[in-house]
Amino acid sequence: MTNVLITGGTGFIGVPLVEHLHELGHNLKLLIRETSNIEPFNDLKNIQYIIGDVRDIDSLYQAVDNIDIIYHLAANTQIWAKNKSIYEEININGSENIAKVALEKKKKLIFVSSFFAIGPYPVGNEVPNFETYERNIDFFIDYERSKYYSTKKIKEYKEQGLKTIIFYPGFVYGPGDFNFYGKLTIDVILGKLLGIPKTSVSQFSMAYVKDIIEPMVNVIDRDDLIGEEFFIGGEFISTKDYLNLIAEIAEVKKSRQFPMWAAMFYGWLCEIKAKITKKIPYMTRALIRMATYNWAYSSQKAIDKLGYKITPFDKGLRETVTWYKEYLEKNKEN
Repeated sequence: MTNVLITGGTGFIGVPLVEHLHELGHNLKLLIRETSNIEPFNDLKNIQYIIGDVRDIDSLYQAVDNIDIIYHLAANTQIWAKNKSIYEEININGSENIAKVALEKKKKLIFVSSFFAIGPYPVGNEVPNFETYERNIDFFIDYERSKYYSTKKIKEYKEQGLKTIIFYPGFVYGPGDFNFYGKLTIDVILGKLLGIPKTSVSQFSMAYVKDIIEPMVNVIDRDDLIGEEFFIGGEFISTKDYLNLIAEIAEVKKSRQFPMWAAMFYGWLCEIKAKITKKIPYMTRALIRMATYNWAYSSQKAIDKLGYKITPFDKGLRETVTWYKEYLEKNKEN
């Protein structure tokens, strides 16, 4: 079995990745902070926890002792932050620290990037090749920018000899997400979503969280794939259809559609509130503008080389909505 170090193992994608690697019998070491929630792993034996931070390169040198491969998922994924430098410190500099240590210690690095790192393209254009696409559209949010530059750092180290495989998950959905899109799903189920812009026809490549774990695990012993990049997404779905299908499955009223100017005005109000309260805004103008572009790419390479299997979107979303409804009911009782 392989000795594996995982950063970001307590996140939305990290938890099922840890569980699957553990199920396969690999020896796991998780880099965590003192505040990390490790409750999902209470029933899992023989997991070693190392207190550290990707911003602290010394803690990384200690963490890679006696390991063969690194899965780097750690990132600040919030859509907004009071202190914007956090994106550069964790997402960009933290990734460079991991790459530097992995290169120096000759460890294989599985880097989990994002569709954000590839970039958008105009609605109506042909789907570009994700590996060669050169974005020419400005960044919308800091998280997106940081994923682009963190991935660029990994590629720079690859040119220096770093043994790495890069994954670009699409729009990841599924049970257990409590970030922006998870909260949006909950609001649709509860009938709290005010509405969506009429222009929400852009397409995303929807990736069911349970699907994307398998190809990530399948590359552990595939040294023939070192240097390769894989997009792991799913069906192409528009923002409007995504939200409407959640409402249909949850048997609630579909969200109203607002003109673009009204949506942008609401986003502006949310930004003003965020500046006052210092809390993450519910919506921003940047997120609304993002929804006017396509962010969908083909997963065919992962299907051909890694046996990537995609759960039909309707099935995956039904499982997701059922999970959230049960979660909401359970917490209402508590």
